Amino acid sequence: MTPIAEQVTEIIRWIFSSYSRVPRERRQGFDRDVRHPEWTRRLLDAMGRPDERVYNVAVTGSKGKGSHAILTAAMLQQMGVRVGLFTSPHLIDFLERIRLQGMPIPEEDFVRVGELVREAASALPVPADQYIGPVGLVAAMAARWYEEQGVEAAVYELGRGARHDDVNQVVHRGAIVAPIFGEHLDRLGPTWEDVVIAKMGILTEHTAWAALSGQPPLSRKVMAPFLTAFRAKGGEVLEVGSDVEWSSDDLDAEGRVKVRGPGFTADIRVDERLVPYADNLAASAAAAHRVLRDLGQPSREIAVDLRGLVLIGRLQRVRREPDVVIDGAIHALSAAYVRRFAEAWRAGREGRGRVHLVLSLPDDKDAEGVMRELAPLAHRILFTETTNPALHFTRDLVSLAATLGYAASREANPHDAIRAALAEASRDDLVLLVGTQSFVGDALRYFDVPTGPIWTRAGEDGAPC
Repeated sequence: MTPIAEQVTEIIRWIFSSYSRVPRERRQGFDRDVRHPEWTRRLLDAMGRPDERVYNVAVTGSKGKGSHAILTAAMLQQMGVRVGLFTSPHLIDFLERIRLQGMPIPEEDFVRVGELVREAASALPVPADQYIGPVGLVAAMAARWYEEQGVEAAVYELGRGARHDDVNQVVHRGAIVAPIFGEHLDRLGPTWEDVVIAKMGILTEHTAWAALSGQPPLSRKVMAPFLTAFRAKGGEVLEVGSDVEWSSDDLDAEGRVKVRGPGFTADIRVDERLVPYADNLAASAAAAHRVLRDLGQPSREIAVDLRGLVLIGRLQRVRREPDVVIDGAIHALSAAYVRRFAEAWRAGREGRGRVHLVLSLPDDKDAEGVMRELAPLAHRILFTETTNPALHFTRDLVSLAATLGYAASREANPHDAIRAALAEASRDDLVLLVGTQSFVGDALRYFDVPTGPIWTRAGEDGAPC
């Protein structure tokens, strides 16, 4: 019998086969011109529409999609809901993409459900110049598995867009919109406005409500007519900063984020890692309230303890003495979360300890924005690359740092860069490993960090304890 690991590898290979058979030139260009997410919908229909038998929530945005998805799923789990969580991409293990109660899908179930989806997909008349998106196939696998497992609610993180995104084809009652800004202009653009329009496709004919984090002014302006039309059709909008407010109480390294919105309050216990995510927590609490209400469960007073929650690759501490924290910040907005964390870390040590900054920012990332946020805190800045050969590092970031007034050096190999930072750091210092998702994966592998459960402590069936 073929070992289970080889069976998993074969399913993963099949997932990318439809995409890979289409010539590269047919896959290049704006998503609206080259992608065909309707095949994911046809696949779900052919499978008996398993997505329609679970209460689904979709998440879009430019920064924080993953954290919003994880936070919402975690709150629902602690409130007693049997919840699925779909995220993408994975950091180390492909099975991270499909979770139930915070735990990845078992290998045997991944293979079995993958075969069921492959059988249904093989019967579809996909033209030679089109393909079923790999993430759409994985979403279909998740939808089928969640139906089988009696999931009450599932949270799906969308890809870079929404209107032309495969995962957006999953029927969802709720939508969460993280901050949107001008990204992926080569695929969603060419303008910032085009990006917002693409992501507002999350508001489908099936969507009943939307929870919004605070948005940049330009994004909010472009979103306005979409939200007006959505409300006119009976949709409810819960927007942080207007409909939903939050406050925080600091208790040493821990604290509470308190959220108040229409018809609900939330009391959320957090530690220092989650304090910078207060806006995300507020939007996620609003989403959890709506899910609980629609499921007929108590929803007016939400009380959860997220101190045991791991946002994998997001302000994730992987070592003490020195403190080593990994984060996937790739632009100024996301780097601001890291800056707030580092400032709180420094304040808690009354001036003791230095910050060592290792940055991995490919050509398409906002290196200047990240440096402006983080460089003022750093004793040393070291640029590095990743083990992913598809990414390009052609810019002279050492010179860019110099023009901004900061001294920096470069070490191409990410593992050598991490070793160099650790060698210079004292026990009282903080080492920040920040950059693209491939580098986050490299760093997690370096420290042999498990990426399976999203809880540091889990009981039977992955329930937090």
